Amino acid sequence: MPRSLKTEAIVLRKRSLLGKDVLVSLFTESEGKVNVIAKGVKKITSRRSPHLETGNLISVQLHKKKDRNYLEGSNLLSGFSELKKDQNKVNILYQFFFVLERLLPEHQKEDVVYNLTKSFLIKLSKSVSNYDILPLYLNRLLNKLGYTKKDHDLIELEAIISDLINEKIPTIAI
Repeated sequence: MPRSLKTEAIVLRKRSLLGKDVLVSLFTESEGKVNVIAKGVKKITSRRSPHLETGNLISVQLHKKKDRNYLEGSNLLSGFSELKKDQNKVNILYQFFFVLERLLPEHQKEDVVYNLTKSFLIKLSKSVSNYDILPLYLNRLLNKLGYTKKDHDLIELEAIISDLINEKIPTIAI
C-alpha cells in the first residue's frame, strides 16, 4: 500500500481497542481487505464514528506509518439504511461479512469479489424475500475465490466454509 491512499471501501467489521481507538476491517476497492486503526473514533465528538458501521459504503483516506494503517478521514457514500431496518436482513449481512472477512487475504486486490459484495448489499437492501440471497451470494463468493466450482445448498455451504476457516460459523438461519 502506498503511504497515503484515497479509495472506496466497505466496512466489514470493527473492534474496540484501548482508549478511544477502533480497529476497522475494510474491504477496499484498490487494496482488498485492510485493517486500519481509527484514532479517537469512540469520542462523543467524532464525526467519523457513524461512517464506520458494519455494512457502510464509504470513501476513505488511509495513511501508512511503521507497518500500520491509519484512517485519516472518511465520507459516507451509502449506509444502506433500508437494509438495517430489518433484523433478518441484518443477520444475513453479518453472516455474509463473517465469511468474507475470514476468507479474504489482506492487501490483495479482488475486483470481482468487491463488485460482488456491492451487488450483495444492493440486492439485500432492495429484496422482499431474503431466503435465497445468502446461499446465492455465498456460492458466488466461493466460486470467485476458487474454492468451489458448483453450487451447494446452505447445509453444504456451512460445512465447506467451516472447513476453510477452521472455525464454526454463526448459525445460518434465515
